Amino acid sequence: MNAVKNMNKYSLIKELNTIPNTNRESLKKLSKVILTDQSLFESLVEIAFDYDNDISLKAIATLELVVEQRLDLIAYNLSYFTKNISRIKDENAIKSISKICNLIAQEYTSKFDSPIKLIMTHEQLSEIIETSFDWLLKDYKSSIKTNAMDALYYIGKKISWIHYEMKLIIEKNISNESANYASKAKKVLELIEKTSMA
Repeated sequence: MNAVKNMNKYSLIKELNTIPNTNRESLKKLSKVILTDQSLFESLVEIAFDYDNDISLKAIATLELVVEQRLDLIAYNLSYFTKNISRIKDENAIKSISKICNLIAQEYTSKFDSPIKLIMTHEQLSEIIETSFDWLLKDYKSSIKTNAMDALYYIGKKISWIHYEMKLIIEKNISNESANYASKAKKVLELIEKTSMA
């Protein structure tokens, strides 16, 4: 791993290029470098969406690891992030993106003030809602759909029509989905029921 002080967008691309595809340990090391030098975060977001190749996939996986530790960093890049999430086609990348959307949705609807709550626009929120519904409706892995369900459940606490729409989709599809999906769907339906009665 290059010395932190020598890193820029170009060296970040080079670093991502040297990491073997499935090497999570190397991605974790790189995420620590970015957490140490947060000026690299914007470059990481750009690389994640600028290239439609292995480097992008590794950048997206690294982005997930960084955002899990410091969700506030994505707040200042929300516009770029939300504009591009619907363009991602690789399922592993979508899994990471859907996890990030889930974390953003939880933060947006939490009781506490945060950069995400202060910065997020109606347009950015709409992009997350639209893309999450898209993931829920398409033939994706259950891990993507469960992240989408979570994100929509949280946002639906503030925007009531989302729970209604999501309930219709879940009830229609539950019998054709995996056990993992069905288990999450039942929990979400129970939560929606409780929320509507509150």
